[in-house]
Amino acid sequence: MRGLPPQIMPLRVVVQADHSLVESLAEQTDRFILSPVESNLEIAARVAQADVIVVDVTRDPAKALAEMKNLQLKRPLLALANKEQVSDALAAGAQAVLPRETSAAKLEVAIAAVQKGLTVTEPGWLNAASSTGGSGIESGHAVDDNLTPREHEVLILLAEGLSNKQIAGRLSISEHTAKFHVNSILQKMDAQKRVEAVVRAARRGLINL
Repeated sequence: MRGLPPQIMPLRVVVQADHSLVESLAEQTDRFILSPVESNLEIAARVAQADVIVVDVTRDPAKALAEMKNLQLKRPLLALANKEQVSDALAAGAQAVLPRETSAAKLEVAIAAVQKGLTVTEPGWLNAASSTGGSGIESGHAVDDNLTPREHEVLILLAEGLSNKQIAGRLSISEHTAKFHVNSILQKMDAQKRVEAVVRAARRGLINL
């Protein structure tokens, strides 16, 4: 991969979670080099030269939180947890906390966002996330002056990982119209890909991931 532009290099992601989650994420995207790990998170992250670390806190909370807190390798850390575990996950060093049931499509976007320094969490969990003092994502959906209300609706659906056909069905518009709106969003966000547009929109506070 030598000589490739940095933006298209795959991210190295260490995942401490059920194999089903790793498999669904692998099926969703080829943007990551996934390294599943059951134990010794520190060694796994170092061996894989991880760019991002994902930990499912719900499986064994005490063990997972202890490993996160004791990590010497400082990398963006995304925790999968329940709402009651948000504060503990943030205290253990997580930059992002999402529900365990988060879809692979949404998790793909979240991992990319976290690697770029964003705080990602559920809208209802934002008060807890604000204590990290990171870049954050503001509560609610701000509408950018450059986006039409319809484009903003499409942008939110892009963040859910929906295809043009699915967006068309959700908004009761034609697939051609949905494609037109997606292309317009890409242009306005100066993005080449849908995920890139979503990440940039999240960074600007236009959507919650």
